[in-house]
Amino acid sequence: MKIPHSTRALLAFTLSTTTCIAAIVFNATKAAASEKPEFHWIDNTKNSTADLKYGDVPVLRYMYAFDRSTKESTHDTFKVFHHVFGPGSDKIITKGPGGLYTHHRGLFVGWNKTSFENQTLDFWHCRKGEHLRHARFIEMKGDTEHGTMTSEIHWVDRQGRPVIVETRTVAARKHGETGGWQIDWNTVLVSKRGEIKLDGDRQHAGFQFRAAQAVAEAKNARYIRPNGFPEQPEAFQVSDGKEPNKHVDLGWLAMTFEIDGTRFNVEYFEDPAVPHPSRYSERPYGRFGAFFKTKFDTDSPLKMRYRLIISRGKTQQRQAIRKRYDTFLLELKAQ
Repeated sequence: MKIPHSTRALLAFTLSTTTCIAAIVFNATKAAASEKPEFHWIDNTKNSTADLKYGDVPVLRYMYAFDRSTKESTHDTFKVFHHVFGPGSDKIITKGPGGLYTHHRGLFVGWNKTSFENQTLDFWHCRKGEHLRHARFIEMKGDTEHGTMTSEIHWVDRQGRPVIVETRTVAARKHGETGGWQIDWNTVLVSKRGEIKLDGDRQHAGFQFRAAQAVAEAKNARYIRPNGFPEQPEAFQVSDGKEPNKHVDLGWLAMTFEIDGTRFNVEYFEDPAVPHPSRYSERPYGRFGAFFKTKFDTDSPLKMRYRLIISRGKTQQRQAIRKRYDTFLLELKAQ
């Protein structure tokens, strides 16, 4: 049967239009799939918090409020710290003020015995007026690969004068192997008061991670250590008074815990260049990290570098953690 010319033209037009629409839809879908979310910072000056997000997913929250208007606000804002969000969720998995040991807050650093000019201050508990105060943002940036913040933080004495100026750079990126977050922490401490001696003990000094209060209530923190260290999953607790040189220089340590039925893992990697011995601490309520004793002065700043890998789901295995730690070491050497 012969198809009329007008019908053939209509069919050709319809086919061409359909093909064109299909091509547009395909290209749009392809473009959308190729676009990666970006890391970006949202600074909420009213609340004195800065959130790092990956697209719409929260990663970190920088807590930098400083408020001396009441006793309660003074207590709540006497140190600067970072909250961590569970990967792929809007759940904060670290602890702020209150709860068991109120001075334990998220990712934080301090020494309970900071000595200079014939006096000693406690930049761990901050009970008598000494405190850590955010001074300024030096840089906040993000792209499809990572988000980075550098801030200046003053460690201030009881009279309101800086003792130490800290430059803290925290960078986060997606960790492909675990599907979680890789957080790189770089702190430089500069003395403003001559020679400074950092001292204390592994329970009250150094760079530490504190899990949310729910972990303390359940006492469900468990640990994974390098070969040659205790195999027990429960916290291995050491007394500095009786065994000061036990459980030292691990290099890495990992903690696993549950919050509301979801398991999270935190891998803690330490730069071997920090002063030694580096004394490690772990507690069943979910605080862990390492500390060392050292001295520094105005002309020789103290530099500290760490990496944390935060993942969600099954407990990570020792061999895999060790490989990731080795990667961290190789990256440090390449810098």
